[in-house]
Amino acid sequence: MLILKSASPRRKQILGNLKLQFKVDPSHVDENALEAEIPLDYLKRVSIAKLDLKNANPDSLYIASDTIVVLDNQILGKPRNLMEGQEILSLLSGKTHSVYSGLAISKNSEVFYDFDETKVKFKVLTNAEIDRYLEDSKPFDKAGSYGIQDDGTPVIECIGSYTNVLGFPIRKFYKYFDLWKEYLHQNI
Repeated sequence: MLILKSASPRRKQILGNLKLQFKVDPSHVDENALEAEIPLDYLKRVSIAKLDLKNANPDSLYIASDTIVVLDNQILGKPRNLMEGQEILSLLSGKTHSVYSGLAISKNSEVFYDFDETKVKFKVLTNAEIDRYLEDSKPFDKAGSYGIQDDGTPVIECIGSYTNVLGFPIRKFYKYFDLWKEYLHQNI
């Protein structure tokens, strides 16, 4: 059985679009960064922790992912409230930042890890535009306080994988096709 260790509607949609048969079993992981932890170390640690290996069935294939928005080597997480959303979007306004999505896969107790990076450029935002975007899109469940797919998104350029910014590094996932190809829907 293929098990997605995420409740993200965007990750579910991406795997569904690939015509994969899978079950959703979200893991609950402490996503706080450790003292002096660099972003890519954080991404690897959290992505693998989401596999929840201590409760894994060795006959199943587990997929977990985590996405971070990074500006000036600082992780800009999910905003906890309107003020944090305003602060994050103000920081990103008019700048290019990196979006990293980690991919952790476990099969037969073996763990595979990879990640992808996409560069994202924001338009310059006024305070009124930030407030309107936050009110209309309510991106409080998204790293960096935005969704590339949202109406009125502040993104003006995406260099790399669009699905990586959505929250799943599909280009890296295809590298592991042999691990998950058996879970594709068979049209008989």
